[in-house]
Amino acid sequence: MSTSEINRKIAVIFVLDVVGYSKHMEKDENATFVAYAECEKVLNQLLKKYNGTIFNTAGDSVLAEFPSAVNAVECGVDFQNEVSKRNKDQKTQVKLEFRLGINMGDVVMKDKNLLGDGVNIAARLEALAQPSGITISKSVYDLVVPKMKITFNDLGVQKVKQNTFHAYDILLDHTQKRKIKSQSTFNLPMIAGVVSLIAVLSGGLLYYSYFSKLADSDNSITSDQMVKSDIRKVLIKPFKLLSKGDDLSYVSSGFTTHLGTSLSQHPQLDVVPETTANFIEKNEITNIELKSKYSINYSIEATVQVSGDKIRISSKISDLFNEEVISSEVYELTEDEIFEYQDKIVDLALEKMSTMDHSSTYDQRVSQNPTVYKKFILAHANMVSWTPNKHYEAMKLIDEMLIIEPNNYGVKKLLGWLLQQKVYLGLSENFKADITKSLEIAKEHLISHDINSIDAMALESSNEGLLGNYSESCLKVQKMNEILSEKKSKAVSHEYAMTAWINQNCEKFEIANLTYEELFKVSPHYPAWVRYYYVYSLLALGKLDKAEQFIIENKNLNYSYYGTNEIFQLCLVYIEHKRNNSKLASKHFKEYEEMPISLSLGYLESDFSAAKSKEFLEDFKNALSKYGMS
Repeated sequence: MSTSEINRKIAVIFVLDVVGYSKHMEKDENATFVAYAECEKVLNQLLKKYNGTIFNTAGDSVLAEFPSAVNAVECGVDFQNEVSKRNKDQKTQVKLEFRLGINMGDVVMKDKNLLGDGVNIAARLEALAQPSGITISKSVYDLVVPKMKITFNDLGVQKVKQNTFHAYDILLDHTQKRKIKSQSTFNLPMIAGVVSLIAVLSGGLLYYSYFSKLADSDNSITSDQMVKSDIRKVLIKPFKLLSKGDDLSYVSSGFTTHLGTSLSQHPQLDVVPETTANFIEKNEITNIELKSKYSINYSIEATVQVSGDKIRISSKISDLFNEEVISSEVYELTEDEIFEYQDKIVDLALEKMSTMDHSSTYDQRVSQNPTVYKKFILAHANMVSWTPNKHYEAMKLIDEMLIIEPNNYGVKKLLGWLLQQKVYLGLSENFKADITKSLEIAKEHLISHDINSIDAMALESSNEGLLGNYSESCLKVQKMNEILSEKKSKAVSHEYAMTAWINQNCEKFEIANLTYEELFKVSPHYPAWVRYYYVYSLLALGKLDKAEQFIIENKNLNYSYYGTNEIFQLCLVYIEHKRNNSKLASKHFKEYEEMPISLSLGYLESDFSAAKSKEFLEDFKNALSKYGMS
């Protein structure tokens, strides 16, 4: 992190978030992504019109600054009206709604990020806002009320977390008028579904993109594996939740994760990575293809639904090579009996699929306490959504878990990542204190719980980097490389991703390249961020031809990850610039301008922050500026 001077100023902060984005994505990911891109295009046009500057676009939320309160409100009103008009069109397939919060207050500008109370209150106003609504602070109200012919609704003094502020709704129509008790504590909504992490700006939260929606592609997996082998390849299909509602989402996601981590540790089983399993499921690949194309020996699938006061789980294990179902079980359990089922299905799978002793269960569950386990799954789901309101809910759940189990290292490690997220979302009131605490958690995990945890090492390394201790930050990378090498085939995909990323942070680009390539062997359908980070590392090394070939092979696939194809297109501009082919570079840039998502140099600078080659970054920015990037 740069040690540049910290600047304080009064700013108008604009925080926008999509309502129910996870539900839309779960229903129709591609259509939702297109809808968001269309709304984003409208927003970008209005930001340009009203001189707004984006500081953060993370997932389904936007943080922007305006030169005046009037400009911010006019932009917000126009945006909500345009989205409303779009939603009324019968041709609109996915009707998105947004919440908007606007505040004017004291902020800190540090390393091109906005932090402080001014940002925090804007985020809390956004959480307080109604769907398709705008909620503003009194500081904004006082400035705009004499200058704008719009209607306001006084909500009185509100208390959210540690912040107290006077709030007003802007009434875009009469149906939005409401009453909220003054001095109330507003409870942020809990969103339990695991959603895609559309945009990761930089830093330690890259690990959590492993759990987000995969980047779809039509790349096939090549395999030289023999049909008859001592190693059995296992596909765990995402467990399907048949009952409506989010309250059981932790069950389906928890089952899938627990079963995968448990079976992957067995020396005779090779578990298909979660991202590839999601790809297979989404594309409805047949059992014949799974056997012939993917060389998968077994598949495990299950459904989860509520049956009275019981949770009904139906599971099936199939032998794909012999084309037979080798196990079909139905369980009716209370919520407290879920762990019993988890252990049963692990033992059953080992019994059916392995010729080796399976007497010991490989248990990787974060807690044996049902309450803690459920809260952990929910906290994680909220965290990967990467929005302020969901971050607050995740932190609340962390507090509740640590009251029950104050020494749970898994919960503490999640807290460590959340403290980093707090900084990146601009919610931290004390940057150094939050990062220092996160660092302490990482060190404690390594000393007292798991000395070989690649996740904890990555958390430690990234925190040291954020504190400016670059030499300390890179001390762990050699150990990470050694552990990954020792694990070989038993390493999981996110361990490769984390190790590659830290090597890239430490300017070990050659090693990063090799590690990314090993990751692609383990998980060909890993989320998109890792693909363009791989391209970044190639470009930093001057490997233009290899980068170009990779981009051509991976460009224009149906990615759900924010701006992936746009980033690839800009990389092509850079490649031709370096080849002194300005004509083709200009052609590539014109093609970029016609794409649905408009990126900024500031966004790319944040996104390239893992590749700490300042020379490359400046060269890249200068090249794009030459062709019209701002």
